[in-house]
Amino acid sequence: MSNSLKSLCSLSFNSCLLHLKCIKLSRNSLAFTSELGRRFQHSKDIKCWKCGIERKNINELFCPKCNIIQNPEDKNNYFNLLQCDVSFDIDSKTLRDKYRHMQSVLHPDKFSNRSLEEKNISGDFSSLVNKAYDILQSPLKRAVHLLALKGEKIKEDERIEDPEFLMEIMELNEEVENASTPEKLKILNVSNRETMRQIEQDISNFFKQNNLEKVKSSIIKLRYYTSVSQHINELLRERGIVD
Repeated sequence: MSNSLKSLCSLSFNSCLLHLKCIKLSRNSLAFTSELGRRFQHSKDIKCWKCGIERKNINELFCPKCNIIQNPEDKNNYFNLLQCDVSFDIDSKTLRDKYRHMQSVLHPDKFSNRSLEEKNISGDFSSLVNKAYDILQSPLKRAVHLLALKGEKIKEDERIEDPEFLMEIMELNEEVENASTPEKLKILNVSNRETMRQIEQDISNFFKQNNLEKVKSSIIKLRYYTSVSQHINELLRERGIVD
């Protein structure tokens, strides 16, 4: 190989290395910028409405300086409000413990001797926590809420057009109506709950896959079976049986 050809090959190889280094540097810069933005977003300064001090932790219920109750910073995300991971899979005991802790310090009775502003904040905050807990403890409501946080809405009157599925629901309702004994209703209730648990697992998997269309379809199915469950429990209560 001639010296000129060797030089050309060497130059070409060095150029490729330089190009690859530039790409790596660019990627690292983007990653650093993204991480910096994420940290900046989470460390956004928020001021106490009473004393004006800047607070770094948005989850603080009280100002670290004047110990005055604060307004919730995120009223639309119930997961963040109750300081839970934004996930369909929630440990019910952990959720219940967080709820009870927050209500133990936010309940309006704790602010009977405080200013009107603190009483109003306490009342509104406590009501919001109650609403958040009601939503998150229900798999159906939690799924709808999480879907909304991901930018997808589902209407109350959305239906499934699958004739086979609708026939299955119709036959199940007929079984419930024709159940002659409480024992038969209990058997139907157990079977229906198992079906609901299977659908809830599907919803969990579809959320993990970010397959929101299948999430929506599964939510609608869960609505049907939830309605059946409510009907069964109403019939049991009418017969003096609390399940």
